[in-house]
Amino acid sequence: MKITKKCLCNGAPDLMFVCSGAADTAEIADRAVRQVHRAGGARMFCLAGIAGGVELIEANTRAAGRILVVDGCDADCARLTMEKAGYDGFSHLRVTDLGLEKGKSPVTAERIESVAARIQELFAIQETGS
Repeated sequence: MKITKKCLCNGAPDLMFVCSGAADTAEIADRAVRQVHRAGGARMFCLAGIAGGVELIEANTRAAGRILVVDGCDADCARLTMEKAGYDGFSHLRVTDLGLEKGKSPVTAERIESVAARIQELFAIQETGS
């Protein structure tokens, strides 16, 4: 049985890529992106697929309406992965720029919600052009 893969190209969704690294700030970033995804604000997409050059993931990424890349710390692994794969023109959010410190920011619902709110705010700013 052949599996048909569907491209998201027609809908031009907003996509989010996140570093899901080992640090507490990366976990906060990951869980915030997942929260926004579940709420329908934008779609979480596969950063590993970008790094691996997966054709369908790349096609959908090129067709995205807007892209937000979220990193947990200043190593900027997600941003660098996207740039190395040839993507530019995306917005970037670094969790440590929001006042959280890598290795000293236990994962809490409050912190996840705060980062999720900032993600939603960034998409709203892009939408209004402010």
